[in-house]
Amino acid sequence: MQIIEIDMLRTRMLGRKIFGPSFDYILFLRPRQWPILTFQLIVGIFTAPSVAATISRGSFETFSWSSLLIAWLAWVVCLNGGTLAFNSAYDRDEKDIAYLVKPPIPPNHLATFSFILMAIGAGLAFLVTPAFGLVTGGCVIMSVLYSHDAFRWKSIPGGDLVINIVGYGGCTTLSGIMIGQVILGAISVSPDLAGWLLIVGFGLLFGSFYPLTQIYQLDSDQERGDLTLVAAIGAGKALILAIVLGIAAGIFLLGASWLWNDAFRPILPLLVALMIWIVMLAVWHFKSARMNAAAHEKGMYIALTVWAVIDISILISRYGYVM
Repeated sequence: MQIIEIDMLRTRMLGRKIFGPSFDYILFLRPRQWPILTFQLIVGIFTAPSVAATISRGSFETFSWSSLLIAWLAWVVCLNGGTLAFNSAYDRDEKDIAYLVKPPIPPNHLATFSFILMAIGAGLAFLVTPAFGLVTGGCVIMSVLYSHDAFRWKSIPGGDLVINIVGYGGCTTLSGIMIGQVILGAISVSPDLAGWLLIVGFGLLFGSFYPLTQIYQLDSDQERGDLTLVAAIGAGKALILAIVLGIAAGIFLLGASWLWNDAFRPILPLLVALMIWIVMLAVWHFKSARMNAAAHEKGMYIALTVWAVIDISILISRYGYVM
C-alpha cells in the first residue's frame, strides 16, 4: 500500500508540475475509473446485433472510427468523468472515495467545470446519433439530481439507488449497443429483446454493486448529513439487498444469453460467474460486522474484478456459436 501511495504522490507531483493547480480538476474526473467504464461500454458494443452479425460473417464493410472515438469521449470522459467530479464538488470529500485515494481539496470552480464538461458530452453524443444524445442528456439531468444541493437525491434512500441502476448500469449498456449499431452503419439503433434483457440485467447488477461503493464511506456520509440508502438501512441490510438484486440481475442476464444461444454450454461460464458474485456477497454479509472501512473498500475493488469476469462471460455467451 505504501508503494502505491508513493507512486500516486509522484504522479500528482508530476501532473501539477505540468498543468499547475488545474491538475486537480483532472484528478476529480477520476481517470482510474475510465478503463472500467470503457470495458462496460465495449460489452454493450460487442453485443449489438450489427456487430455480432458482422463478426460472424468475418467482414467489416463499414466501420466508423470517428463515431467510436466521439462516443467514447462523450460517455466515458465527459459524462462519466464530469458526473464524478460534479458529485465531489458537492460532497467536499476529505477521505478516500471510489477511484481516488486521498483526494485533494476540490477546486473552487469544480461544479461549473464538471457541468460544462457533461453538457459538452451530451453535445458530442448527438453528433453520433440523436438517440445517444438523448440518453446522455438524460444522464446529465440525473447527475444534477443526484448531487446538487437543490435536489440531492443522494440523500434520499432509494433515490440514489434508482439513479445508479438507470444511469451507470442500464444506460451504459444501452449506449454501448447504440454505438455498436452506429459504427457499422445500421439504420436502427434500438436494442432487440435480448439487448433489453441485457440492459435491465446490468442495471440490476449495478444496483447490486452500488451499496458496496457506499458502505466504506458510511461515516463520511453521516458526517455530511447524507441519508444514503446504506446509511438508512445499515450495511447488513444493504448487503442483503445487494444479494437480492444480484439474483434478479442474473435472471435477466441469463435470459439474454439464452436468447442468443438456445443452448446451455455457452451460458455455463456466465452462470458460474454469477454464482461467484452471489457467494462473494453472502460471505461479505457474514463478515460485515467485523469489517472496518478499509476492508469494505478492499471488498469493493474485489467486486469490480468479479464484475469483469461477468462481462467476459457475457461476451463468451454472445459468441457461443464459436464454441
